[in-house]
Amino acid sequence: MKGNGTRYYVSGSNVFVRISAALMLLSALLRFLGYWGFWETKSQGFIIAQISLPIACNLLFAYMILRMGEKNFSLTFIPVLLGVVFFIIKATGFDSVLHTVLCIILYMLVAGIYFSTVFGIIGTKWLLLPLFGLPFLYHVFVDDLSTILGSSGAMTLEEWLPELSVLCIMLSLFFICFAMKEFPSGDNTQTQENDNEQNT
Repeated sequence: MKGNGTRYYVSGSNVFVRISAALMLLSALLRFLGYWGFWETKSQGFIIAQISLPIACNLLFAYMILRMGEKNFSLTFIPVLLGVVFFIIKATGFDSVLHTVLCIILYMLVAGIYFSTVFGIIGTKWLLLPLFGLPFLYHVFVDDLSTILGSSGAMTLEEWLPELSVLCIMLSLFFICFAMKEFPSGDNTQTQENDNEQNT
């Protein structure tokens, strides 16, 4: 599937790739620490869907962009899609039905636009910036503001660490956009070599 003939790759030596990977690894660590000591109080379904699944996505995405990004960056759609599944399951636990529906629509939009971008169906990567950046700002200035300011209604540590994990995911996907390089079909190797030279 070539779309308009544009594909993307990333170099493991690119600073934005390293930032993105570091944020994904930090996200995994924060989620693990957030539920450390609370494992016995959680159901097996919760452990699989809300702890193991997102951590696996974090690690897989970080590995792919560091080790496979130059030839198979499009495969990062796999951890992104699995991450969307995690977020959809998470959304089903929201108190507001409207909030749940809007979030599910957003997550499906993320999957669709990310897939269409990395496989060259959409001819630009810049749609990804507001797609990941705006939800991050919403979380910080709406959902998390009371916790950041230490005012009433602040999250407990058990709630705050997984939320920080989510913020790291959004930032990681935001930063990877700046590392994505496009090359015309049939000229992949030369473009990658040029990019590697610029990064050395």
